[in-house]
Parts: sequence; structure tokens; C-alpha cells
Amino acid sequence: MYIFGTSYRLKSKAIALLFSFLVIIAATTTRICAQGPIGMDAMQETPQIEWRGAVVAQEGNIYHLEFTCSVPAGWHIYDVKEYNNGPISTSVKLEGEAKAIGALTLTSNVKEEYDSAFGMVIGTCEGAVSMLLKVESNAAAPKQIKAIIEWQACREGACSAPEEQEINITLPATAELNSDANTTTGSIRDAQSSKSLWSTILEAILWGFVALLTPCVFPMVPMTVSFFLKKSGDKTKGRFMAMMYGLSIVALYTIPIAIIILITYFAGGDSGIVFIFNWLATHWIPNLLFFIIFMIFAASFFGAFEIVMPTSLVNKADAKSEKGGLFGVFFMALTLVLVSFSCTGPIVGTILIKSTQGEIWEPIITMLAFSAAFALPFTIFAFVPSLLKNLPKSGGWLNSVKVVLGFLELALGLKFLSVADQIYGWGILDREVYLALWIVIFTLLGFYLLGKIRFANDSPAGHLTVTRLILSIIVFSFVVYMIPGMWGAPLKAISGYLPPIESQ
Repeated sequence: MYIFGTSYRLKSKAIALLFSFLVIIAATTTRICAQGPIGMDAMQETPQIEWRGAVVAQEGNIYHLEFTCSVPAGWHIYDVKEYNNGPISTSVKLEGEAKAIGALTLTSNVKEEYDSAFGMVIGTCEGAVSMLLKVESNAAAPKQIKAIIEWQACREGACSAPEEQEINITLPATAELNSDANTTTGSIRDAQSSKSLWSTILEAILWGFVALLTPCVFPMVPMTVSFFLKKSGDKTKGRFMAMMYGLSIVALYTIPIAIIILITYFAGGDSGIVFIFNWLATHWIPNLLFFIIFMIFAASFFGAFEIVMPTSLVNKADAKSEKGGLFGVFFMALTLVLVSFSCTGPIVGTILIKSTQGEIWEPIITMLAFSAAFALPFTIFAFVPSLLKNLPKSGGWLNSVKVVLGFLELALGLKFLSVADQIYGWGILDREVYLALWIVIFTLLGFYLLGKIRFANDSPAGHLTVTRLILSIIVFSFVVYMIPGMWGAPLKAISGYLPPIESQ
């Protein structure tokens, strides 16, 4: 009986241990499934990515091929650069009667940041991805080629196995594209480019009108127009001189930028300009410098100091403006540009810095639109002088415009620090920190509009005007909109200015 009892107890303990072991395995399996694949185990998971190929343009026997796909949320693929001892880049190989001309280029956004696993800065693509490749084919008849795309999809702590997809593309024999889908693809891309151009122009025009409302410029509008009309003694001549005055302002803002870009183009060609603009947009040095410049601009608008041109330069331009004729008109415009620099300089700097994030011609287009809006009132009031009576009187509200611009400079400047932070993984301006700063900045702006905050150059506050009340309501509503972003709300309206949600 003793032996039997011992055997029974041993069997009971064995069953209990086996049951405990099964419970532990079940719990571990549940936790692993809940967490998702980690490391090499994730190689079994493959996101669904399907590439499409199309001919979007043709120049004789040169064809422009576009490859597009949509990367699922949470995943990314790598850009087209070659990384030694790095990740598997996205690439395209051709088979058939065609050969590639130049390198494969990405036309969609690339996020570059330091990857500690590889020890280098690596570019990744998320969401909608598009690539362009130029190919050459001398075959006369429509020809079929095969494009083989290789890529690897990854997410945090997980990567799928490298994949390949073959795409058959028909190259048309004539300049007319023979696919409705291809034409649609080209039209969509052209529409996006057109939309981007118009948004750039409209933003520059808005800044041009805002610059007019600064205390350095606004009082000079009626003074300048009255000067032309009285000095000429002839309304027709006065209007002509005012129009030439406006054109001179446009030339002074636009021509120097155009000359700089042309010199850069002749020195390095398209590739040189593209390299410079890419460097300005992605490298930490210019982005950190832009951030510092924006902070200086903000301090200037708040009244800490004034950014002014050398007095000797202003005096020389003013002296030459007294000579009369078109020569004198040009130097009058130059005097305006120099004298108003303390107000317009930060605005022009903001526009130019932002335009370097786009195409190479955007600074010229931007300055042309800005200066045209800035100079337009001088011509309009010269043609219709009676409108001068309806202009509001100069006063403390002009300094309020500068202070509001100072708050905007603070907010916009953070974007450049964020770019450098994302590229090099410093971790000093993650999404919630960025949002917290914006919430504080715009809250202070709202209190300023309500008259609760005053700066050194502000006039004594009287009653709250309807305009200030409406603006404060708009600002505080924007603050309320941003608050859910602290807990991960996407905030689509301003997502382009914010760090990626993955940094939260």
C-alpha cells in the first residue's frame, strides 16, 4: 500500500506539472500573438503591396515610366539609394528591347532618419509611393518590355522577406500614349503639380498683402502716391510714374533671386541645383540655421531689436531718388525696399526658406507673386486716388500685426528643427513636444489678441474690437483642435507641419 501510495502521489504531481506547463505555453502564445511578430519571426508576415507600371511621357524613342504602389499603414519600404551593408533598396530591372537612361528616381516623399541598427541615415517611403525611370528603345513597332521591381517592407521590429514583382509594359510606337490608364496617370501627376504651383503662388500673394500692413510700409502708401500725383502735376504722368514705381519694386525683389539661380544653374546644371535644394531641404545644418533665423525674426517682430540695412546704403539710395525721371523712380523703390527691410525682411526670408523645400523655380515664382501683391496698391491708389480716403489711419494696430507675425514665425520655425531632429534621430522634438509648443504659442497669441499680453511697442489697450475678438476665437478654436493630437489624433489639417505620428 505504501508503494502504491507513493506511485499515486508521483502521478498526481506529474499531472499537475504538465498542466502548469501547458498553461504557461498557452499564456506565452497568447502574448506573442497579441504583440505581433518580432525580429526574424516577422519574416512570415508579408504586407500586400502591388505595383503598377505606366508610360506617362514620350520624347521620340525616350519613354518615361512611372511605377506606383500603396504601402499599408504602419509599414514602409526603403528608397532607391544603394546602401553598403544596409537594407534592401527598392530597385527596377528591365528585360526586353529597352534600356534604362539615368537613375531610378522617387517622385513621392522620402523620410530620412538615422537607423541605429545599420549605423547610417536611411530613407524610407510610406503610403503612396511613385518612381520615375527613363528608358530608351529603338524598336519601330509597339514593343513589350518587362520591369522587375524588388523591394522589402518593414515596420518597427519587423521585416518581411524581400519580394519581386514583374510588370509587363507596352511602349507605344508613336508619341501618342496608347493606354487610357497611362494618360490618366500623367494627368493626375500634372494636376498635382499644378495644384502645388497655385498653392505656392496664393501663399506668396497673401504674404505680400500682409507685408503692406506692417508699420514700416503702410504709412508710406498714401505718402508715396500723393508725392507722384503732386510732383508730376499731371494725373496721367503721375499714374505712369506710380506704375513704374510698382514695377521697380517687383524687379528689385525678383531679379536678384533669378540671377542667383541662373548662376547656380550654369555652374552645376540641373543636377547641381537639385543637389543644393535637396541639401537645403534634408541636411541638418541648413535646417538648424533656418530655425535660428526664424527665432531671430520672431524676436525682431516682438520688438527686441530691429533688422535694418546700413544707414549709408539707405542714404545713397535716397539721394539718387531726388534726380527725377525713371532713374529717380527706381531709386525711390530701392529706398522703400531698404527702409522697410526691418518689417519685410523676415517675411521675405520666410517665403524664400519655405520655397527651397520645393522645385528649383519656386523661389522665382514666389518672389514674383509676393512683390506683385506688395507693389499693387501703389499703382491702384495712383489710378484711383479717392480710395486713399478709405484707408484706415496708422496706429497701434500696425505693431499688433508685427507681433502676430512674430508668433507665426515661432510656430513655423519649429518645422525646420523638427526636420533635423527626424533625420538624425536626436529625439528632442517628438510629435507631442512639437504639439505642446504649438498649443502654448497659439494660446499666448489668443491672449495677446484679447489684450491680456502687451509688448514694449504696443499702444495702451482700449476696448476689445470686434476684429480682435473674431481673430481670438479662431486662434483658440485652433488650439482646441490641436489638443487631441497630444493623445494620438491624426490632425490631418496640419499633418504636413507635424513630426510623424510614429514619433509620439
